[in-house]
Amino acid sequence: MITSKDTAIKTIQSHNGEFAEVKNPSYVYPPVEYYPLAAPLKSVNELKAALMDMDGTTTTTEVLCIYALDMMVRRMSGLLTPEQWHGVDHKTDLPFIIGNSTTKHVEYLLAKYNELLKPQEITREFIRAARWTLTHGMDAQRKAEVVQNIKKLNLHEMLTAIEEGITDAELTERFENKVTISGFHTTVNLGIDIYYETYHRILALLKEGKAAEVRMQVFGNADADENLISPMPGIPVLIPLMKGWLGEEAGLLAETLFTDYEKSTGKNLDAGRRQLLTRELVKLGLQFEKSPLKLGLVTSSIFYEADIVIQEVLQVMKQVIENSLLSAERKEKILNAYRDYHNVYDAFVTASDSSEIRLKPHRDLYSIALHKTGLMPEDFDKVIGFEDSQSGTVAIRAAGIGCCIAVPFAQTLSHDLSAATHVLPGGVPEAVLDYGLFLQKNK
Repeated sequence: MITSKDTAIKTIQSHNGEFAEVKNPSYVYPPVEYYPLAAPLKSVNELKAALMDMDGTTTTTEVLCIYALDMMVRRMSGLLTPEQWHGVDHKTDLPFIIGNSTTKHVEYLLAKYNELLKPQEITREFIRAARWTLTHGMDAQRKAEVVQNIKKLNLHEMLTAIEEGITDAELTERFENKVTISGFHTTVNLGIDIYYETYHRILALLKEGKAAEVRMQVFGNADADENLISPMPGIPVLIPLMKGWLGEEAGLLAETLFTDYEKSTGKNLDAGRRQLLTRELVKLGLQFEKSPLKLGLVTSSIFYEADIVIQEVLQVMKQVIENSLLSAERKEKILNAYRDYHNVYDAFVTASDSSEIRLKPHRDLYSIALHKTGLMPEDFDKVIGFEDSQSGTVAIRAAGIGCCIAVPFAQTLSHDLSAATHVLPGGVPEAVLDYGLFLQKNK
């Protein structure tokens, strides 16, 4: 209903806690929205669910997203080599291009590097991206958005030409002089299409098993050691632990967790500490076996991307279980579950479940995840949320989750994580081993 300004002010004043100021994309009204944040909780009693971000928290995919954003600017400027342009600045740019919506990432980069952009390069790369998306892309929503952009540019005949199988060179020759870039908003829309085409080409190669080709593109070395897509430290232990699949055998994965802990924190665990932590891990295994958690995975990536990424991650997690000392019975149970990520996650929420204008730091994705796990607001104090970015931690608290755990990695250490109730540079291993997942009886 419509209400008065005075009533709105009274409603806001009734909330005694913190608020978050969330800026919308440039084409959305109003430009700013305010969210009351859930009261911060340092620990949780009767834990029922855990919600986790995907990129950077559960999986190592941020390097691919950053590469695609970097290439977007290069393609739109024609500065394709490091000698021509230094590329995205990891110190100053990463806080603004990780953890938010794609639109916000693109807006930031195109505004900052606007002087480098060349209309002719933008036009050519958009035409190339549009043709590939419409002929080879696998995401229906992406195709629809590209068609929409083509129509906005009054290039309806270009759609017919693409359907007829025209080549990139022929398409560019026919239509590059017919594109009018009317303003920054149009530039952003075309940049988004160019970004997605770059990223989706990479995902298509990975799906075909051409990881070496992707490594050459991203790292300049087909044999590079860097992981393209794999679980973040501690995740291969945390997931089966919280689902209650480890039980009394949780201690058999302790060494895997110890290794990740020492790498993440830089701390060494002596024999006595290892024995103590192994016993505590077994206690958690038994507790979660008795009361398994609902798990939700939340991402600002669209479904097409998230679907490929999580399946790749599960393949790595399968190897951890196969190489473990778990009993044959436990292994079979977990490996069977890993055949389909829907057996793992009670809620799998992507940008495709909402809208580009309602992604983090808006609360929508996490609110959808809470709904899909069957939890009502009176149970939100029984949930813990894991995020690696500023916008993600704000979204968790805005959705009503008070216990928000920030697990930043190298590219998000400089983020403002003040919305989190705990900031753990050691990530998931630190959350499990040092804090017992913040269960009240463990503190």
